[in-house]
Amino acid sequence: MVFNANEPHLVARHIQDHDSAKSLKYYWGYPSRVVPCTNDAGSCEYLDGVYWMHTVSMLYTFIMWAVIGGILLLIILARLFRPHRKNEESVKQSSPYRAWRSLSSATRRYLLPESLPKFFPYTTRLQILILATLCAYSTIFSFVGIVYKTWVTPVKNSDKFNTRTGLGGFADRVGALAYALTPLTIGLSTRDSILSLLTGVPYQHFNFLHRWTGRIILVQSFIHTIFWTIVEAKLYQPQPKVYNDFIKQTYMIWGIVAQGFITFLFVFSLRSVIRWTGYEFFRKSHLIVAGLYLGACWGHWNKLACWMIASLGLLGLDLGLRILRICLIHMGYKDGNKGLGFRAIQSKVETFKDPSGAIIRMSFTHNHQPWKVGQHYYLTFPALSIWQSHPFTPASVPPTALVPPTHTYIIRARNGETGKLAALAESAKHEKDSLVETPVILTGPYGVSAIDNEASNLLAIAGGTGISFALPILTAAVTDPSSPAQNIELIWIIRHVDNVAWIGPELTSLKAQLDSSAPLIGGNADAIKAAGSVSVHASKRFRIRIVVTRAPETRTHVHPPTAPQKDLEISSASSTASFPTHSHEVQQLIKPHPNFSITYLNHEHPSVASMLDTFISETVVSGRTRVVASGPAALGTDIRAVVAARNAVGGVWRGDEKGDIDCVWDDRMG
Repeated sequence: MVFNANEPHLVARHIQDHDSAKSLKYYWGYPSRVVPCTNDAGSCEYLDGVYWMHTVSMLYTFIMWAVIGGILLLIILARLFRPHRKNEESVKQSSPYRAWRSLSSATRRYLLPESLPKFFPYTTRLQILILATLCAYSTIFSFVGIVYKTWVTPVKNSDKFNTRTGLGGFADRVGALAYALTPLTIGLSTRDSILSLLTGVPYQHFNFLHRWTGRIILVQSFIHTIFWTIVEAKLYQPQPKVYNDFIKQTYMIWGIVAQGFITFLFVFSLRSVIRWTGYEFFRKSHLIVAGLYLGACWGHWNKLACWMIASLGLLGLDLGLRILRICLIHMGYKDGNKGLGFRAIQSKVETFKDPSGAIIRMSFTHNHQPWKVGQHYYLTFPALSIWQSHPFTPASVPPTALVPPTHTYIIRARNGETGKLAALAESAKHEKDSLVETPVILTGPYGVSAIDNEASNLLAIAGGTGISFALPILTAAVTDPSSPAQNIELIWIIRHVDNVAWIGPELTSLKAQLDSSAPLIGGNADAIKAAGSVSVHASKRFRIRIVVTRAPETRTHVHPPTAPQKDLEISSASSTASFPTHSHEVQQLIKPHPNFSITYLNHEHPSVASMLDTFISETVVSGRTRVVASGPAALGTDIRAVVAARNAVGGVWRGDEKGDIDCVWDDRMG
């Protein structure tokens, strides 16, 4: 039972008399027990069961965290001591390395695809497996170690009887597990995530587990509350006196408050409610109410405050580091003034419009510590609101020299803050014929590096503004001579061909790199291999493929192929005269070039499987392949399924690294 000896009402009602006790036996997380027991035999046997169940409950919470700690330790050791690939392509890789890569390939094959999309949309099997394991542990050990027995004991100075069962111990068990899960839930939600630091997994990939561990705690808290209500309002006598005395106690009031807070957190985190209240209300209220919930849990049962202290520590650390990051970027000498102060960054904003909406291109240069390729920042636009921030990935590559970094962001304007930003840029643009400037506040960087120093082949697939994530990874691989990537390809899926203007300067620079790219020999990897190792490795092989999904205008400018097919392709042999309606800038960007092609689809989605098959068959000779991608969630589903299917479990061990394909997916788009 959950009793607090410091509560006068509870002490008077407790079947143990602490005031006249000869000695007390200490229990961690529970009131001390009076020994020897002076009650009737049934009550003493019941107390034996109560304290034994509590001891087992504490043991189960420690075991849970020992398992979590052990898994994290194994991941850390694997990251520190994993075998690395030898740089020489012709040298056979070591047995430990091949075993490691075979295990990685098998894991991706079976755990990377998505399952149960109706219940868990856009969620990998690995995440579902972790959730299922956590649910199984909580369920099994909620019932194991419970005393399933009933005692009917007399009530002093009354003709009534109490019915004492293991129901209270069971309710305490699920309550203790809920408390022990709380630090994990908080750790899964923080941006400066300790779990990301230990595992190398970006923090946003923990959001699914954060939501569902929170829901597990919600269910556990309701079970705890309902079952103790049954005990106090039904099984204990006389009523309603026992229940009235019970519900008035301070720790019970705090319990009711905590239950209200966690119910609020659940209801206002539902997608339909978020759409109704707005995402920023969700973020701010979620943070504030979560802190209040932790405080209320502490007030409800301070003997297990260690779990709440750990949770508050993680929450405070995340907020503190967030403030520190902002200060490191924005605190400095103000322009034209002496002394230190807070400086917002002036950014230049350009808008692009097409039938699908508006796109914002934002650029600025600011002197601060560079980020790692693949990381992202949270941007706040003070001209609109200082209370909202959104995550965006820089489409630019961080500098390697000691020069101020230049940020470029490709942002899709939606109904919220980004829509207001586009409207602000458009209204200011009409007043003056130049790029609009607006202040920006950065927080970050967050996430982990997306660079793989061992992958020989790199395929970047981007859908729409997902180009922000794929572009810097691809650019770094193409321009960095030390990069191991030798076969590089960009596939950018856009709705309208005019969308290429979003990354006009970057696309022009990449097309210039195509001049020095090794040509595809007959478009066949076997032919490349037959040409000799010198030609294969003399320079990087790089090509760009643009896929346009909505291009009705091509029907009047491109002759249909003789054989029936769905895709109409404008390759390097096509003439720019086919696009009279496009601006001069777009015509220059889509100008024919070796290893550059544009494919037009008739309002259809491209086949991700054929993209990967073509890349592997036409360019990959040997070595590992990495697929980096970003875009709509449905694109991520297709990519995960295709990559998983191409992973061959046994082939890697035999030395065929073509079946070793990993996937880095990022769904944060502008």
